[in-house]
Amino acid sequence: MSFGPDERISSLNRLSSDEFDMVVIGAGINGAGIFRDAALRGLKIAVVDKGDFASGTSSRSSKLVHGGLRYLEHFKFGLVYESTHERAQLMKLARHAVRPLAFLLPVWKSSKHGLWYLHMGLFLYDLLASFKNYKNHVRLNPLKSLELEPLLKKDSLTGSLHYYDAITDDSRLTIENIMDGHQLGGVAVSRCEANNIVIENDRVKAVQVTDLVTGDTLNVKTNVVIIAAGPWTEKLYSKLGLKNTPKLRPTKGVHVILPLSVLPLKQAVAIQHPIDNRGVFMIPWHGASVIGTTDTDFNGSYSEVYADNDDVEYLLEIARSTFPEFKGTASDVLGTWAGLRPLVAGEDGQAESDLSREHVVTTDHRGIVSIVGGKLTTYRLMSIEAVEAAIRVSGKKRVPRSTTNKRPLPYCDGLCSDSALEAAIERLMTNRSLSRPVATRLLTTYGTATSSVLTLAGTDQSLLKPLHPQWPVLRVEVVNAVLNEGAMTLQDVLCRRTPIFFLVKGEEAVTVYEDAAQIMAKVLGWPPERQASEVAQMKDLALRHTLCLRSPAPEQ
Repeated sequence: MSFGPDERISSLNRLSSDEFDMVVIGAGINGAGIFRDAALRGLKIAVVDKGDFASGTSSRSSKLVHGGLRYLEHFKFGLVYESTHERAQLMKLARHAVRPLAFLLPVWKSSKHGLWYLHMGLFLYDLLASFKNYKNHVRLNPLKSLELEPLLKKDSLTGSLHYYDAITDDSRLTIENIMDGHQLGGVAVSRCEANNIVIENDRVKAVQVTDLVTGDTLNVKTNVVIIAAGPWTEKLYSKLGLKNTPKLRPTKGVHVILPLSVLPLKQAVAIQHPIDNRGVFMIPWHGASVIGTTDTDFNGSYSEVYADNDDVEYLLEIARSTFPEFKGTASDVLGTWAGLRPLVAGEDGQAESDLSREHVVTTDHRGIVSIVGGKLTTYRLMSIEAVEAAIRVSGKKRVPRSTTNKRPLPYCDGLCSDSALEAAIERLMTNRSLSRPVATRLLTTYGTATSSVLTLAGTDQSLLKPLHPQWPVLRVEVVNAVLNEGAMTLQDVLCRRTPIFFLVKGEEAVTVYEDAAQIMAKVLGWPPERQASEVAQMKDLALRHTLCLRSPAPEQ
């Protein structure tokens, strides 16, 4: 399934020549889901984004597909019911990419809620999931809790709850939706910015977009525009001269990554922060450990969202309070990521963590639909709602119903169970002489396309070696990202097609950048100047992500 430079050229040609049933602005998880849903219905659909696919919020989440246990405290039973059932659905449709993750929820005498209170809460969590979770929760005494997580604080530990949610790679989930929509006949173009909506006789007639690579302006003919721009929605409405703007309150969520040797988690741990009682997760991730997330109002530039010193210290403090032997400091942190949640504005004075995670779809009779808010977990349902709103406003009749509940994502076909995935891993280890970590990562990243990815190495066996000896990301994945997954820059490959950017730092990171840039240069025919520029941009990005790890300057 090719989705590279040649396909981008043909997609741009179609943008300028074809007339579309609808055009989506924004290619995060919602825009990608809308794109795929519409394409599956046989609609003529296009999606554009001024950046890379999933380059905003949809690559900076906690990577969890979860029911939202904490929403029970706010009596959001409908949201939890919807989320837990959708979690189960995604584990069938994208089993390679949405995988069960065990959580331990320890409870001490000083905890905000006692063991029995949380036990009943998790019973309700299982009940709302119709007892169809991967495994239902179990209440554990202190001894059993310490067997599962030996480094937990022992003093005043009353027990724990063991339960399951799921983990994913948010950017790759987005990209697979884009790729499937493309395969179904849709047009998807990254680095293509919407500048204007042309309205004649009180109806949408076209969207004017600029290809940010060539500078060319295109007039894309359509009668319906769907705005799925996440936290940029308000700014986009203003830029396009639209009224009745959805009111958002973006909040910043920060995560830090630590070596597993510094924070040796056996499973994910859910905990309440001792400072503000906010729920925080510690999660095993690609052989490292992630702590997140914060939830604070953000008023800066949306293109400059990074962790600061206070964010890092807040997250390290939760590890210290949970694991007394934890000695990690900012200098141990491998990397960070920070994103904006596009939350719908609530009442004045409402705390950030109390803002609703539910979504809102609005329509304009002229042919404009927008979607804001919501959760990664329920993106498929939100996409259905947005497409059906667009169909209504378009006036189209006899459009087929959504079938995204039946069609697996492209890389999942045939890998829809634990046993199928494990058998595929064993075959790959045997047939390709790969270690289990490498085989597991390949199958849970590329699923049934793994063999095709490895075949891209051809006779160059060096492409089957890792970019870094500690992390199982192969050099051939750079080639695949360019030819088959729409990657155009080094950042696209290292930040969103693979996770390697967040796992290496210092001179080791520079070595990875230079190696990957050399591979991309060979595939794309980059001159030395472009290759050097790409490496320089990665160094600058790494600096921005890690400035927060330096000690703040002393006050004068």
